[in-house]
Amino acid sequence: MDKIYLKGLIEEVLYIWGEPININDLSAIITDADKKQIKIAIDEMVAERKQNQSGLLINNFDGEYQFVTRVKHDKYFSSLVKKTEKKLTSSALETLSIIAYKQPITRAEVDKIRGINSQTTIDNLLDRGLIKENGRLDKIGKPIIYVTTTLFLQYFNISSLEELPEIKELEEEIYED
Repeated sequence: MDKIYLKGLIEEVLYIWGEPININDLSAIITDADKKQIKIAIDEMVAERKQNQSGLLINNFDGEYQFVTRVKHDKYFSSLVKKTEKKLTSSALETLSIIAYKQPITRAEVDKIRGINSQTTIDNLLDRGLIKENGRLDKIGKPIIYVTTTLFLQYFNISSLEELPEIKELEEEIYED
C-alpha cells in the first residue's frame, strides 16, 4: 500500500475514532497494511505534525494514538468548548500520585502511605477512569491491585509514566517555596 494513502487512512481513523487507539486496533481496521507499516507511518505522522507546527497533533499515550490540539492554542478554543470537568481534589491528587508512582498498589498500601482510609477517593478515581483494577494479590483477602489508565496520561498530557517528574525533583520544588 502506498505510504501517502496509508497515512490518509490513519488520519481518517483517528478522526472518526476520537479516543486513543493502538496499533492492533488500527491494523484490524486497515487490513491492507501490516502492523509494522502502520507503526512506521504513524510515527512519521507524529514527527511531521510536530515539525510542521500543524494545528492537530497526534499524541502517543503509552502506545495509543489520538488527535489533539496544541496546548498553547487552548485560549482560542475556550469559548467553543465548555469544560464541565470537575477538578481533582487534593485528596484525589494525593491518592492518584501515590498510585502513579507506586503502581501496582493495593488500597491498604495507599491507606498506609496516606494515613487515612482512601476507599471513597479510590472509588471516585475509578469512576472517572483515571485508575483501574488490575487483578488481585495472591494474599489473604485477595486485595485488588490498582494502576493508572490511558485516561490518566491524557488528563496530565503525558505520553508515558516515564514523563512523571522524579520524586526528588518534586521534593526540591516543595522545599524551595
